[in-house]
Amino acid sequence: MAFRHPLQRLLAAAMVMTLPLLLSQCAKKPKPPVQGLSLEQQDKLQSTQDAWMQQKPRIPERLPDDRLEALGDLALKNRSFDSSLMHYLQILKDQPERYDLHYKVGVIFLMSGNFEAAQKELALVLVHRPEMVQAHEAMGLVHLQEKKYAQAIQEFQLVLSRDPNRAQTNHLLGVTFLESGRPERAVLALKAAVSQDPRRTSSLMSLAQAYLQMKDYPQAVATLKQAQALDPQNKKVHQLLGMALAAQKQYPQALEAFMKSGDEAQAYNNIGVHYFMDGQYEEAAKCFQRAIELRPTFYEEAKTNLQRALEKLQATRKDGT
Repeated sequence: MAFRHPLQRLLAAAMVMTLPLLLSQCAKKPKPPVQGLSLEQQDKLQSTQDAWMQQKPRIPERLPDDRLEALGDLALKNRSFDSSLMHYLQILKDQPERYDLHYKVGVIFLMSGNFEAAQKELALVLVHRPEMVQAHEAMGLVHLQEKKYAQAIQEFQLVLSRDPNRAQTNHLLGVTFLESGRPERAVLALKAAVSQDPRRTSSLMSLAQAYLQMKDYPQAVATLKQAQALDPQNKKVHQLLGMALAAQKQYPQALEAFMKSGDEAQAYNNIGVHYFMDGQYEEAAKCFQRAIELRPTFYEEAKTNLQRALEKLQATRKDGT
């Protein structure tokens, strides 16, 4: 490019002359020495990095579904319901069609007393898996807990129509009949449960309670003797046995059974109640008095019973004179 103006030609010439000088000055300028970090500075930097790594949010790695299910099953077995539910729900988030897991979720709600939620989960299962007898059984148990006896019986009978050898379902059906005031039907179902699982103490106790409702005391005693042989330390067995023996006026044997079912004061109060119902007011008063002696401060029930027995005894003596 040509410079038309004299001043432009002068400036250009000056730049050409001074450029080598500038370059030489830059080349001669000393460079600052390269220095590494001191030990103190290195420690400080490392601490800063460590602190940042700790504060950095970490996304937890999702476990495989089979591992999640195994952990959920273990937690359910240990009655850790919240933990179990958390594991199952992680799987259901991606696989909502896992109705076997919906069943387990329903069982968790049932066992934790959330019957409304349990019913919803189990209803979902039965819509898609109506052949699943475990879900019908669980639904029946929900109805039983809510005292909806007709619905519970319907579910249990449906299960038994498909699998008549389920001792657990026969037991639940018997308990439902028992609670709804039909001991004769309860006996049939509970005898079936005992025949299918002779070592089921709970079925034997429920069967004995059905016999007690029917006032068949010898059968109740015989059944409770079976339960006692299986579980000698079961306090409820001894309690029911004491009631059955006392109903047959076998008071010494009944007192012995009551003694094994709880503390001595309670045993004397229990046997006193049976003496009272039998019209033996003097014996009843002695038992209530003994209960008070054993627990004088805290036994209000025995004190009330003693007062009633003494009033009856006094009235009886007046009528006799």
